[in-house]
Amino acid sequence: MAHDLLPYTTRFRWSALRGRCRRRLLGGLVLLAAAAAYAWFAGAQMARRGADDHAFDQPLVRMAARMNPPPSHLQAYAPQNGREEYLAAVISDQQDMINGLTLLALRLILAVTAGGFGLILLTAGSTEWEMRSEAGPGS
Repeated sequence: MAHDLLPYTTRFRWSALRGRCRRRLLGGLVLLAAAAAYAWFAGAQMARRGADDHAFDQPLVRMAARMNPPPSHLQAYAPQNGREEYLAAVISDQQDMINGLTLLALRLILAVTAGGFGLILLTAGSTEWEMRSEAGPGS
């Protein structure tokens, strides 16, 4: 086999992994891990009603609530019978679902953006590592 005759070589040398490229690679990995954890958090919060009341990202929760205000004509509405009470509960449930979906979308936009920056950092770090490996002594 021809590949057995070739010496083992790699494009990346460990001695070239230093300074800025190491920081970029580690920063990219941390950012990707944080984005994945936040995306998981977003999905877990969506599955539980009322879980956003004490979430750590309250500015995002308030933004989602401002994006979907409740119907103004139902603010002071008092149901007169069982059917109207049921309809008011349905409207309230739909409002909760709309707020939850909006918040999920906002959280996922934030997670995908952070993950994208993590991938950019990983690409920049690995490219610099490869270039240093090629240009360094012993190439």
